[in-house]
Amino acid sequence: MSYFLGIDLGTSSVKTCLIDQKGKVLSSFSEPYQISTPNANWAEQDPDVWWIATKKTIQGCLAHARTSIEVTGIGLSGQMHGLVMVDKSGEVIRPAIIWCDQRSQDQINFLYETLPQDIGLETLNAISPGFLLPSLIWVKQHEPIHYERIDKVMLPKDFIRYRLTNEIGTDTTDGCGTLIFNPSERSWAKGIIRALDLDMSIFPVCREPYEIAGYVTSRAAKETGLKIKTPVVFGGGDQPMQAVGNGIISPGTVSCTIGTGGQLFSPISKPKYDENFRTNTFCHVRNWYLLGANLSAGLSLKWLMENVINEPDFTRLNDEVSKIPPGSEKVLYLPYLNGDRTPNMDPKAKAIFFGLQLKHNRYHLARAVMEGVAFSLRDSLEIFHTLQVPMSKIIASGGILRSELWLQILADVFQRNIYRNITKEPACLGAAIMAAVGTKKANSLEEAVNEMVKMDNKSIEPQNENSPIYEEQYMVYRHLYKQNQVLF
Repeated sequence: MSYFLGIDLGTSSVKTCLIDQKGKVLSSFSEPYQISTPNANWAEQDPDVWWIATKKTIQGCLAHARTSIEVTGIGLSGQMHGLVMVDKSGEVIRPAIIWCDQRSQDQINFLYETLPQDIGLETLNAISPGFLLPSLIWVKQHEPIHYERIDKVMLPKDFIRYRLTNEIGTDTTDGCGTLIFNPSERSWAKGIIRALDLDMSIFPVCREPYEIAGYVTSRAAKETGLKIKTPVVFGGGDQPMQAVGNGIISPGTVSCTIGTGGQLFSPISKPKYDENFRTNTFCHVRNWYLLGANLSAGLSLKWLMENVINEPDFTRLNDEVSKIPPGSEKVLYLPYLNGDRTPNMDPKAKAIFFGLQLKHNRYHLARAVMEGVAFSLRDSLEIFHTLQVPMSKIIASGGILRSELWLQILADVFQRNIYRNITKEPACLGAAIMAAVGTKKANSLEEAVNEMVKMDNKSIEPQNENSPIYEEQYMVYRHLYKQNQVLF
């Protein structure tokens, strides 16, 4: 029997799972950390904190495994888009600027003024705050001393792999999320790099997620308890790795994730893109995918629970919210606490509660948040429809799996059956599958997925009586942003 470690470096915590070649999770550990916001619209994290947390989870997994178990390979998944910079000695230059950072609007304006007007035809994406390219330009313009020290830039999960192997690199599924990448060619966009007078040498080698990137060093082995020279594959961004962990490797099945953010993910056989750039087109494992994103999905509910309604118990919250009728008695929530990506691509968008009356209480607000996030993800679903993306099945992932109520709301708003994976950490499983393929313990990606992914065949079905309520609410929801855009 072969055993793999899948490491998922998230926004609020890192999770590590020890998984066998049948897909059984033998042990799982997580370690939390915080987002630093030293200034308005900033979002940063310390990569060394990531590494300390990751070491704890690896040690925890190994400590709870049988002594005879030897890890065959390691795969990684991680939060996408963030900028990690290291100097020639491999030391972190400054805290990482992560995906939910909103500081770089001036740099985005600069990029559109500097680059050719058809830049989107090469990147297949609009330039948005929080992505590596505008963050890098911000550092160049505002922190030139830090910029001059850069030897290499990388994505968040790449830093963990670097600490494990002492090798710097990235993969196609994460590299494409930098906005300095050509997804069609699956390589760095050299024309853009030259146009911006950036040094090509700071961009690391880029390979496919299942290729071996390096081996655990003696130092990392001492720090983690892993065996020296254990193979480590490149791994991938959290969205494609989560999709693989849900068995989604070819068109037809869609992943709907509600974690800190919210995403709708669909593989495509060719690099198709939305001409209005309301969605993202990125590289999947061997093909591509469309992504619609909300920046404040689960984050909205967390914010409400901690800062507004003072309700720390998620189970109690669900019980009380379930007593509120569908539609929250006309209360609507616009889930733009941190700006919006899909469909408006507007970092200045703000959150709104709309329709409040004396009869409403805190649980109306909570249900309105759940429904508002579902409406936001339906925006992506509608765009996918216009692009004629095949969607025969929708699989839910992330923190939403803790809430049967939220899953039912999603099914009702989408008017589609919602399915679930038996494995609770699909991103870790996807990373482990990459390790299985890369170490040749699986003959193909398809074989690894068929062997390791276990789905729950039961689905959450939409309740037809709720359809007209949500259709009416969704129409009002769509007008809320348009009516308030100038005020934002």
